[in-house]
Amino acid sequence: MNSTVSRFPLLHRAARPAALLASGATLLAATTLTGCGIFGENWDVTMEVTGTGQAEIGYNFSGENNQTKATSEPLPWTVSQNVGFGFNNLAVLHAQPGTACRIYVDGKLRESQDKPDSEGTLSCNVNLQD
Repeated sequence: MNSTVSRFPLLHRAARPAALLASGATLLAATTLTGCGIFGENWDVTMEVTGTGQAEIGYNFSGENNQTKATSEPLPWTVSQNVGFGFNNLAVLHAQPGTACRIYVDGKLRESQDKPDSEGTLSCNVNLQD
């Protein structure tokens, strides 16, 4: 019986890293799912670029890891998605004068830039929080 008692603390210590790893994985999964709006608040986000001609457009909705690029898109242009908390970004390159970008959250204008810089770029960014 003495040998069983002395082994238990060793097994308990050895199980700690696995238990911590499992808790960390569970926390990471919950955070990721919350960021997608599954377990947290979510919003309808619409990004738009207005103007004439064409422009290169890059955008990223919160919860996504990669930026989506649309090259030589005719204007006006729009895209919408339901998202969780995080950053929503819209960038426009080679924009002609009069081009504007806007981000709407649940139908309300949250960010707008109405004048491209001297290089023809403009961007809009919205950070959604729980």
